Amino acid sequence: MRMIRLGIVDFDSSHAVEFTKRFNHVGVDSDQCVDGARVVSGCPGTSTMSPERIAPHSQQLQDYGVTLVDEPTDMIGEIDGVLVLSLCGDVHLERVRPFLTAGVPAYVDKPFSCSLSAAREIVRLADENSASVFSASAMRFAEEVLEFQRRTADYGPVVGAVSYGPAYRMTGNPGLFHYGIHPTELLFAVMGPGCDEVTKLLTETAEVVTGRWRDDRVGTLRGLLQGATRYGAIAFCERAVVPIHVSARYAYRNLCREIVRTFETGTAGLTTDVMLETVAFIEATLSSETADGRAVSLN
Repeated sequence: MRMIRLGIVDFDSSHAVEFTKRFNHVGVDSDQCVDGARVVSGCPGTSTMSPERIAPHSQQLQDYGVTLVDEPTDMIGEIDGVLVLSLCGDVHLERVRPFLTAGVPAYVDKPFSCSLSAAREIVRLADENSASVFSASAMRFAEEVLEFQRRTADYGPVVGAVSYGPAYRMTGNPGLFHYGIHPTELLFAVMGPGCDEVTKLLTETAEVVTGRWRDDRVGTLRGLLQGATRYGAIAFCERAVVPIHVSARYAYRNLCREIVRTFETGTAGLTTDVMLETVAFIEATLSSETADGRAVSLN
C-alpha cells in the first residue's frame, strides 16, 4: 500500500514530536518505528496551555523532515490524513472541522473534546463527509492491556474493575480531561461501554469515581493526585482476578499503528459510541463533583 501522508495541527503537545519520531523512523529504536505513514507537513498553531513548547517542537519537526505551514488549511490537498494534537480539548472541534468538511480522515488526540456537544458535532461532521475520525489514549493500546483483551476467554466475563493512574489537573482541560483521561480509558478498555451513572469523591490526595454500568457491574477509577504514581488496573472476572500493570513503552507505537490502520481501512480503532461515552463519563464526573458527590446520569 502507498505511504500515507500525514499532517499535524498544533505543536503544543509532546505527541507532535513523539508521533513524528515513530512515523518518520527518526530518534527512536527500530522496535518503536511504525510503517505505512509519514508526517510530511505541520502547522505549529497557537496555545493557551503550553505556548512555550511550540518553538522547540517546530525546530525538532523541521529536523525530522516536516514542512511547516502558516495555516492548517494549507495542508488540505497535500495530505491523506490529519493528526489534531492540540493539548486543549476545547479547540479540537475548531481545528478538525475544515479537514472533516474536506473529507480528510482525522485522528483527534485525547481528550476527544471537553464537552459532549462538541464531541457529537465532530462525529456528525465525520459522518456527513464520509471521513473516519478516531480518538484514544495511548494507554488503551499498551501491550499489557492488549494481552488482557486477548485472554478474556481464559478469564471469563469481566464483572467489575478498578483502574488507576495520575490525574493531575491543568487549566484548559478540566477534571479528568487532562492526565485523568488515561485511567478513564483504561477503565473502559477493561469494562467495555455501558456506564449509566457516576459518583465522585475528590480530596487533596485522590479523585475517586464509581461508575454503575447498565448491567449493574461496577467500575472504579482512582485518579492519583499525591504520592507514587503509575498506570494499571485490576479486572474482576468470572474465573480470575487479573492485575494489569501497564507500561507505556509500546503504547505510542501501538497507537500510531492503529492510526495507520484506521486511515488505511476507513474504520476507526474505536466506535464513535465509545469515544462519545468517554467524554460523557468525564462530563458527568464534573457534575457530580460540583453536586457534592451525588450520582449523575450519563444520559
